[in-house]
Amino acid sequence: MIPASGLFAQQSASSSATVSISKMTSALPKTFQATLPQGVTFQQGSPILRTAEHIGGKLMLAPSLEGVQTIINHISSATTGTNLIIEALVFLPSPTLGGSYSASSQIDALGLLFNQFRSLQGIQYWSASRKIMRTLYTDAFRVDNPNDKNKIKDPETIAEFRAILPQKTYIYQKDQTFSGIITEVQCAVSQTTFLMTNTNVTPLRLIGIPVLSADGIRTGFLAAPSPEGVFLYFVTSIKSPSIGRDRVFESASNKALALLHWFTEAASARSIIEPVHLPWNIDDLPPEIRLKQAANNSP
Repeated sequence: MIPASGLFAQQSASSSATVSISKMTSALPKTFQATLPQGVTFQQGSPILRTAEHIGGKLMLAPSLEGVQTIINHISSATTGTNLIIEALVFLPSPTLGGSYSASSQIDALGLLFNQFRSLQGIQYWSASRKIMRTLYTDAFRVDNPNDKNKIKDPETIAEFRAILPQKTYIYQKDQTFSGIITEVQCAVSQTTFLMTNTNVTPLRLIGIPVLSADGIRTGFLAAPSPEGVFLYFVTSIKSPSIGRDRVFESASNKALALLHWFTEAASARSIIEPVHLPWNIDDLPPEIRLKQAANNSP
């Protein structure tokens, strides 16, 4: 899994005139239409992505898919009225490869992909304040536990992925602004979906000063494959920090977009989905696909 080149990413992010976003070439599969939250639609010819950014409140884009309640509980149990919540719901079309379709094989492939934490190192994101592409993670790797922090390898086969499914996993991540943190990861599979929940188990520090306590960032991913494509839901919730709120929240949505880019590039390289076009800058998204928080959308 090779990160997009910095040159291509910078060209894509620096000029809204050149930004493109893939559109639905057909109607959303009926199996997914029935799972859409109220007020959310995916029509033929519309962009493949929907986003929502809000302070506190209920989740706005969570689809009614198997396992989604685990993610809702994971996020809502630690969310207050001041948490920054970022959500994304995207449909990623399958390539035309022919042959039979196996949901279990696709779920295994998605689970193995999501567990390639080492491949996150070096991915890029668009810094809204600096107006340049920057490296999101200078370090990213799996560790044996939060205390010893010994590097261990990611699973390389479906069998290895299945073997670690019941276990809690820990990863170390370091960006260019904050200290490195350890995140606890838990995965699960059902007959129709793969899901992952993440929680930081060490504080986030800025020049040695604690900014976010442990359990200050929670994230959830839910992927549902179908013969037509993959429906992917992403949500992250960030507690309001004690200091440096603007630094913590700065470009948080663009960092979420960077993770979406990582996934789509890796999935297309493995022929799980077709290549798609997405912006790097959240401000380049069409306003009609960015959902707004309703006045009565309280926790």
